[in-house]
Amino acid sequence: MATLIDRAQEDGIEAIVISPRLGDFNEDLRLLGTDALRAASRVQIAAQDVARFMELAA
Repeated sequence: MATLIDRAQEDGIEAIVISPRLGDFNEDLRLLGTDALRAASRVQIAAQDVARFMELAA
């Protein structure tokens, strides 16, 4: 994963790691549901990016 982050930074992109609540995002989606997955992801991204990325997912 560090390689992807390094490549993004070289291109001027700030990449961050977003973590699932359970084992992986598929498990989060199946067991917790869409709304819980969105809520858990929302708090992990920068405030200025919430509208940009979360509105697209709605």
